[in-house]
Amino acid sequence: ENLIIGVEDIDYLPIYEYSNGKYTGAASEILTKFATLNNHTLTYKEFPITRLNKYYLNGTVDFRFPDNGYWIQEQKAGYDIKYSAPVINFIDGVMVTPENKHKGINHLNKLGVVRGFTAWDYLDLIKEGTVAIKESNNLHSLIKLTSINRYDGAYFNIDVAKYYFKNTLNSPDLLIFDPELPHTKSSYSLSSFKHPNIIDQFNEFLIAEAEWIAMIKEKYQVK
Repeated sequence: ENLIIGVEDIDYLPIYEYSNGKYTGAASEILTKFATLNNHTLTYKEFPITRLNKYYLNGTVDFRFPDNGYWIQEQKAGYDIKYSAPVINFIDGVMVTPENKHKGINHLNKLGVVRGFTAWDYLDLIKEGTVAIKESNNLHSLIKLTSINRYDGAYFNIDVAKYYFKNTLNSPDLLIFDPELPHTKSSYSLSSFKHPNIIDQFNEFLIAEAEWIAMIKEKYQVK
């Protein structure tokens, strides 16, 4: 079968990136290997995050990666979505300037996020007015505004942030993860409500190729 997978049109390396018509990164290698072993072809359709939700749920694309059962639960109500076993684990946390590490939650008044992302660990503080969310259009803008202390922290995937600091900015210690602040440990899955049988097949692949997948994660430094 040809599997039409909806993906995010952002630079999220080393996990994934859609650029110039190509999907790359650790997720791409894993999905490509699955397709090859099971005689499928892959077609990727990229959208901004908020539009990806819409086009996934209206059936324009058959699958979504990444996905997670906790995301956009209100929009997904009524859909019988099947999620694969975890493909890649992640930590979403707050990156701060080195001098602001260990200052605690009381210092975190302005929290930056990329537009379309949700800082799940801070929803109660946001409702209380203790923390104000500031949206940036992309990771570059988010990091820049945090590094010059316009934001007190940047909420993001820490593996992606570290990769960006090291490989794009050539400044690996520009911002650092503060594990003392609230953070999320979760995972990315492949999902579909149109083809649950393919999700079953993908789960079998994750088990059968677990050793190879571990090598790919090591290759891309996705811990």
